[in-house]
Amino acid sequence: MNKVKEYRQRLGLSQQELSRITGIPRTTISSIESGGVMPSVDYAIKLARALGCSVEDLFVEEEIVPFPNFQEGLFVSYSVENKRILLPLSLVEGYKTPDGLYSSKEIKWFTRENIPTYAFGGCDPSLRIFSDLLREEGIRLLTIDLPSYRALELLKSGFIHVAGFHMGNFEENVELIKNTLGRGYKVISLFSWEEGIVLREGSKRLKDLKNSLWLVREEGSGARKIFEDIKQEMEIENLKVIGGGHREVAFNIKEGLGDAGISIKYYAYVYDTSFIRVKLEDYCLCYKEELEQDRKFQRFLSLLMGKGYGRILDNLPGYARSSIKEVLI
Repeated sequence: MNKVKEYRQRLGLSQQELSRITGIPRTTISSIESGGVMPSVDYAIKLARALGCSVEDLFVEEEIVPFPNFQEGLFVSYSVENKRILLPLSLVEGYKTPDGLYSSKEIKWFTRENIPTYAFGGCDPSLRIFSDLLREEGIRLLTIDLPSYRALELLKSGFIHVAGFHMGNFEENVELIKNTLGRGYKVISLFSWEEGIVLREGSKRLKDLKNSLWLVREEGSGARKIFEDIKQEMEIENLKVIGGGHREVAFNIKEGLGDAGISIKYYAYVYDTSFIRVKLEDYCLCYKEELEQDRKFQRFLSLLMGKGYGRILDNLPGYARSSIKEVLI
């Protein structure tokens, strides 16, 4: 799989425009991009010059790397730096079209379509909704439900493009991100959200909750941090750690598998549970600064800061749009 189409789209060029720049027939460029034709040395050099990269960047085979703990099954794929990541389809929220089938013996590709694809790791549902709008722009956004610190780990190790993080206000988040990742990352915040206690029975008072069964998320998540902050004050002793994110906490409480837990107001609304606000937090997105050289990613950022995404936020319970905050660390 070569990267001619990926580099061409980064520069915002059509096949016809690249043909005009290089003198290579458009049909030949199409065949090269699809993998049906291997270019001559002369064509490879012309393409590299026109796309502002080396021949090796375009045609050296990518290292294929399974997502952590992925053993076998259906996958979707995307490139991060010089690696092609195979992400289990089961981890992708709201996306059901696999790129192939992975096992220890072979990789069977169903499609080689090279649409610009970015992977987001975090617990914010608004970006999954936003991914539908991005598809209309020719951008595929894969959203993976992850706790904040796990998302940072995967960003740093090169398995995702963007990490979501929420542990406090913008300044607090930036300091924690910097301590975890180091330099060379961009942090932006576009909204705040309400996080608090989801209750199965709306009539319960806070002082009665210490003897209730609390469902809590794993360490490293913003919800777990809030739980630990209130645990001693409320004298909570009966708790159960569950897998999943904010959705799973609210759903399990709705189904009677627990009495209380920390989640966001949005999922309390979705599952028709009671909600007591504890904290208003800034939600931050973090990515490597060098990714801004990718013109399709620049388009992604432009849309993220535009009216379409703003309308999504305006219609989600518990979300509040804020002025754009950004910093390079």
